[in-house]
Amino acid sequence: MNKKIRLKRRKNRHLQKTANHFVRIGRLLEQGYPLNAALTFIQLHVSNPTKKQISDVLESLKSGHPAYEAFHLFDIPPSLKSFLYFYEQQGELAEGFIRAGTILEQREKMKQELVKILRYPILLLWFCLLLLVLMYQFVVPHFRSFFATTTELPLLTKLLLIFLQYSPYFFLMIFFFLFIGLLYYWYKMKSWSPYKRVLKLLSLPFLGKYVQTIITYYFSLQLGRMLGVGMTLQQALHLFNEQDYLPFFQQECTQLSHELHQGHSLARLIHDRIYYREELSFVIENGEKTGYLANDLVHYSEMLFRELDESFQRALRVIQPTFFIMVGGVVFLLFLATMLPLFQMVGVL
Repeated sequence: MNKKIRLKRRKNRHLQKTANHFVRIGRLLEQGYPLNAALTFIQLHVSNPTKKQISDVLESLKSGHPAYEAFHLFDIPPSLKSFLYFYEQQGELAEGFIRAGTILEQREKMKQELVKILRYPILLLWFCLLLLVLMYQFVVPHFRSFFATTTELPLLTKLLLIFLQYSPYFFLMIFFFLFIGLLYYWYKMKSWSPYKRVLKLLSLPFLGKYVQTIITYYFSLQLGRMLGVGMTLQQALHLFNEQDYLPFFQQECTQLSHELHQGHSLARLIHDRIYYREELSFVIENGEKTGYLANDLVHYSEMLFRELDESFQRALRVIQPTFFIMVGGVVFLLFLATMLPLFQMVGVL
């Protein structure tokens, strides 16, 4: 277990450093460095595993591969690799590195904040569960043997003793069914199409809205930027279809392109799909009327990005008090389970 935790922490630190490297590469490109020179410079200041990855990227670039293909095996999430693909197609590779690095940095920062907030409540919860096990092993048998020879117990005391007696089996059943459910869900997801996976995520309480916002953010950002550099709508959708980092957008934009050829408007097609926020169709419709579709989409994506960040911060402020309330409830229950039988024993004596 400790080894797994150390590996997890090492990977998180690696991703944080990778985010910084991507931003620095982007800054160097903005200053006029060729990509090869920027990578060679960064290679002097990284760890040996990252040096090996950069060497592989340099070899791939020398063989004539575009940057997004050269970074295909780089150790970052596919969704961030897609930024290199789209921004290179737009001729804005420097901004693509900066954007990918910034998002990766924020993502790792959010994960750290979540772990930091949950660490203490989870530790307290495990401590309470340990107390529960100790009470089950040593306290409950004495209570049961004592009250077996006494008068009828109050209902609340009975319920607490029953809870202590069966709580280990109850928690084991919860963990067992949760594990089986997650295992089954993971196995089934492998056979689902990208569309079905997204639909299942959208159906989840609380999480569905965030998934919808992320999909809308990514689509509006990339589409707006591609339209902004002079691409037609069909050319932009074709680039979505050509990438293989995000299978959902690959299939979705193929279908959109087909339906546009049949004479449907983009605003109507987006409005009829549940994957996107409702406002996106209005943004597209207004942008087509005013002639500022590209700018409207980019500005809208920036608003969504800020909204996602604010939503995450609000969620963090709710999660920690919720966990403390849960832990407090368990502690109070343990207190009642211990003290009520003791008061009953004193009354009997």
